[in-house]
Amino acid sequence: ASEGAAAHPFFGRLRRDNYEEVVKALMGDPRPDPILIPAVLTDENMPDVATDYHTAASSLLRICHACSLLLQQRRLVKNAPSFVASAAQYALTVTLPMPHLDTRVCFWRKSPMRRETQTNLLFLIRRMCRIYSAATSSVQQSRGLVGIRTTAFACAACVADAIARVKCVDDPSPFSLHYSGLNEGPTRPFGFES
Repeated sequence: ASEGAAAHPFFGRLRRDNYEEVVKALMGDPRPDPILIPAVLTDENMPDVATDYHTAASSLLRICHACSLLLQQRRLVKNAPSFVASAAQYALTVTLPMPHLDTRVCFWRKSPMRRETQTNLLFLIRRMCRIYSAATSSVQQSRGLVGIRTTAFACAACVADAIARVKCVDDPSPFSLHYSGLNEGPTRPFGFES
């Protein structure tokens, strides 16, 4: 041994001549590439604003599925929460028509509605609000985002309120009758007074 070097009799046990094979054996097989499923947020066949109850439910359902898919793939798609927030905001503020006080003009009360349609629309609005809340919680917070989030949730609340007040033609819900003031007895519609 050279001068100044220490002699270690058991050093040979630590030596690995086939280092590459040992590391590969410890690492295991490589993971397969993740499968990226495309999420379609826009559809040329669907109108921008719903024209009937079926179109409103179909648009909400498609956007809910696409947004859920994008949020599940947020590690693979750059800015996925921002895309989801934009799509959900558009669905809540533009695609669903806002209610009107006049029942002859109001989109949600001018034509008859079945109870299954009412339940489905309320479920989809709730689901869209949950998706929108999750998406906006995942992006950079700002004053503008807080403002548009408040506006989008207010639009969803207005539409859900109008749908909940509809007296269904086939099987009216006791909740809807009581909430809209159409129930038997001395009841009045619920609402906020300013």
